[in-house]
Amino acid sequence: MNTWSKKLSSRRLVTSGAILLVLYLAIILTVTNLGQARLKESQERELSLKVQSYASVLEMFFSANDENITNISNGRSMQAFFANLASGMSMEYGLGASLIKLEKELNKLISDKKINKKPIYERLLLTNYEGNIIVDTGNQTPFSLNLTKFHKMDGDSICIYPSLREDGIQINLVKPVQFSGKTVGYLIAKLNEKVIIEQLTSQEYEDSRSRVDLSTSIGPVFIWDTISTDKHQTTEDELNRNLFFDVKIENTPFHLKSWFVPLAEKDFFTSRWFIVGLSFLAIPVILGLLYVFMINSVNLVLRTKVEESSRQQQILFTKNSRLIEEIEKRKISEQKLAYQASHDALTGLANRKFGNERLEQEIESASKNNSNMLVIFIDLDNFKQINDTLGHLVGDEVLVQSTQRLLSIASPKDTLSRFGGDEFLLIVPNLKDSVTGKKIAENILTLFEQSFVSNKQEFFISTSIGMAIYPQDGSNAQQLLANADTAMYKVKEDGRNAFHFYNAEMNMDVQRTLNLDSRLRQAISHEELELYYQPIINLRTQKIIGAEALMRWNDAQYGFVAPDEFIKLAERNGLIHQLGEFAVHEACVQAAKWQQYLPLQMSVNFSSVQFRYYEKLLSQIKSALKVSGLPPGRLDIEITESLLFDHSDGVLTLLDTLQEMGAQLTIDDFGTGYSALSYLQKFPFDRLKIDRSFLSNLQTNEGDRELVNAIIAMAKALNLKIVAEGIEDQWLVDYLTTMQCEFGQGFFYSKPVSAEDFEQLLKNQY
Repeated sequence: MNTWSKKLSSRRLVTSGAILLVLYLAIILTVTNLGQARLKESQERELSLKVQSYASVLEMFFSANDENITNISNGRSMQAFFANLASGMSMEYGLGASLIKLEKELNKLISDKKINKKPIYERLLLTNYEGNIIVDTGNQTPFSLNLTKFHKMDGDSICIYPSLREDGIQINLVKPVQFSGKTVGYLIAKLNEKVIIEQLTSQEYEDSRSRVDLSTSIGPVFIWDTISTDKHQTTEDELNRNLFFDVKIENTPFHLKSWFVPLAEKDFFTSRWFIVGLSFLAIPVILGLLYVFMINSVNLVLRTKVEESSRQQQILFTKNSRLIEEIEKRKISEQKLAYQASHDALTGLANRKFGNERLEQEIESASKNNSNMLVIFIDLDNFKQINDTLGHLVGDEVLVQSTQRLLSIASPKDTLSRFGGDEFLLIVPNLKDSVTGKKIAENILTLFEQSFVSNKQEFFISTSIGMAIYPQDGSNAQQLLANADTAMYKVKEDGRNAFHFYNAEMNMDVQRTLNLDSRLRQAISHEELELYYQPIINLRTQKIIGAEALMRWNDAQYGFVAPDEFIKLAERNGLIHQLGEFAVHEACVQAAKWQQYLPLQMSVNFSSVQFRYYEKLLSQIKSALKVSGLPPGRLDIEITESLLFDHSDGVLTLLDTLQEMGAQLTIDDFGTGYSALSYLQKFPFDRLKIDRSFLSNLQTNEGDRELVNAIIAMAKALNLKIVAEGIEDQWLVDYLTTMQCEFGQGFFYSKPVSAEDFEQLLKNQY
């Protein structure tokens, strides 16, 4: 009984031991499998973070280079080159210099942008829109990139584009270069493949047992391979046995493909070791504990690495957040600069450049829709006087108030821009008819009937308006602006404060003016101008006592050109000084010659433009007197009233100097301008000349007689001699003599004649 009990107990003990050992091995197997599973999960998580980190590094690398290329494409040198190219400059005048400066900037970008002393860019190319190379910093190797696919790119975007070359794949950055809102060329940057690879290989080591490729649309770029001892020769089966990650590189067309060798599997104990395990129970227990400890240790190391990777990821996230913040600030700054570049700082309106761009857009729209469009030039009359008399601050206030008035009648579809100092451009699309345009112009004139008030001072400003209609007055922006400007200046010539539509006759007038400008220069050069002389008569003795020198021009093409026309032209183009010098010298020489007949007084008219250069004018008068030998007292200088209204201290000094020399001073065309007694008292005049317009209806118009009587009485009170222009009949002679007018001239005595004919008049008289 005891034996069977012992056997039974032994069997139970052995069975219990075996069961315990089986359970123990099962527990060890379970724990081992769980440990290996956790180890694999930790490895995959760590490697996934590592590959994402690699992708972030490349994203930042491409983003930084996008900014470099964008900055230089929008830089001053690039814009200056295409501006010179668009304006038609040659290589000798401006274009070559801007091209050299641009090439220096591209070479400087290559030399400055380096990572670990390696240049980021292998080669920079600038092409025109068709792909022809303008600047190439490389070794002039063939350029095979097809640019037509980039023609539809937005001007603010940049393309990362891979291309094939003999030794592999070339990564390019392609940036459209824009000028005046249009793509005019492309800036192409060929990146250094070694720098890209170094961005990733600097974070890896040879025993990592991994492979990384940069995947592009035309093939992979090899980064590294430490899986196989024979680089580039890892088979597809070997790669399929490894962990694989495919991560998109943000903002690029590339993917980062990575393979990693997983942790080695541990063999489980086989059945033949089962009995041995039972015999050495303590050994497997210790080994099991050690094994579990090793797994925990490995997991601890992995957790530490994961935590470090998370910390680095957080730092990278913080840096990226700051970078995004800086990018947003830069975008806001760029938007502000873009607004300032296209709008006027004072009025907030579109500036001249933006106004031209809007006009071109509206022309294109009108062409597509087969509609009309109105271009209105608005110029403030006599705005310069506001600045000169009230100051520029008041002038600026007038411009702001004018802007508000014009905006009040402009529709949302209209475009109002400040085109110049006191000029505005209003673009009205979808014009129904010219009647609508006339109504708009009348509304603008009505706006400026209201007074302007500044510092409790009220004043008025009128406007001159010129209008051109698309397509009848021009098919492009340049023609429309030129024709509207021509119509506006026609309003100026007709007296201001009105509007005109452009018509072909205006263009003929402009063409005539241009031709006359050229022919006047030739006439001066060829000495085709001559002086005529009209006698000035002593009304009491009916004898010649002087002459007025009048310039005449008989052109071979246009015939007789009126003095009023070519004198005004000479005042605008600067030829008036040459005409004035010729007139005073020729008149003085003739007057000196005629002194043998009588002490003749020679009257010479001077333009107000000449008086602006009073030192030059004084030099010309002194030279004429010296060369001719004419006594200064025999020279009479005639001055128009307009000069007296707008004069400087230098003009007053010049007149005082001429009087001290003995020259006579006459105020010409008195009564037609800003007549005032203050002028006659302030300036040292000797004579006053009544304009012919007051004499034409003197016999029939009592008002004109009263006005002439008042002028004569005023002159007498100031001890001024009087000369009457435009005497045409004996009645005028008798009346003026009765009113004690001393001198007169007109067709009743003689029209202006040549020097030879005038000399004959003198001989006949004496």
